[in-house]
Amino acid sequence: MDRIDPQRFKEFKEIRDRQWEKMWDEIISEGIRVCYLWEGEAPGWNSEATGSQPRIALYPVKDKNRGTVIICAGGAFIFKSFNEAKPVAEYFHKAGLNAAILDYRVQPHPQEICCRDGLRAIRFLRANAGIFGIPADKIAIGGFSAGGMLSAYTATRFDYGDPESDDPVERVSSRPDAALILYGAMSPASFGTGGLGYDIKKQNEIAQLDNVKNLRHDCPPFFIFQTHEDDPRSAMNFGKELADRGIPFEVHTFAKGPHGGGLYNGKDDTPDFPHTARWAELAVEWLVELGF
Repeated sequence: MDRIDPQRFKEFKEIRDRQWEKMWDEIISEGIRVCYLWEGEAPGWNSEATGSQPRIALYPVKDKNRGTVIICAGGAFIFKSFNEAKPVAEYFHKAGLNAAILDYRVQPHPQEICCRDGLRAIRFLRANAGIFGIPADKIAIGGFSAGGMLSAYTATRFDYGDPESDDPVERVSSRPDAALILYGAMSPASFGTGGLGYDIKKQNEIAQLDNVKNLRHDCPPFFIFQTHEDDPRSAMNFGKELADRGIPFEVHTFAKGPHGGGLYNGKDDTPDFPHTARWAELAVEWLVELGF
């Protein structure tokens, strides 16, 4: 495997960070509703972190019966890619669905803390569904790469709310009504810790973040998309695990398309693969069939 040059990666991250902040400036200037997921500082916030507190931007449609899909961009939990956020949310919105963009935490926060922002986003929209004019029982979450891992975490680690909580948002369920896993790795625990030997403590830590190891009977339906260039085995293996448990799902794999392609339509810093780009149309059809 080629080693990544630290300086080039630093420069790439800085570019992505600037693009992400520019995207949010555009969202705000366009009058899109932006809400923070917690009042004040989010629990577990790292004081050394840069960027925003966890927040969400909501693109509503006029039909109050249509469902909502939360979009989570990828970026290895180090940065977030704008081409997997605003263009995708706008696509689902133009297709007639409420769409939202989640600005979740990244490093130096631990991955589990980052993923918990997905749980909070579901709760937040559900708790405020009446205010936003959206159905509380039609909230999906979907994401790319790290955002796909976050979405799968949300779809496997949810709870049904704590009625004793002082926070009204925490009293409602964090279970998404559907999850879209878009070229996101599923099962790091299956690959072990590398090399010979077995470290039971390390394996336990890995398994806690493994979405396959945490599948449960009440998981929501899954839509899974992967390209062969990105390695389809992750998607197909995850599909088998879902089938074994009787959890509803669809798996779509396409031959062409590199990792990070977003809509794969040649726009907004994405490669142009017209056939692979059909994943988004299929995802909308899937959500509509679920009642979104």
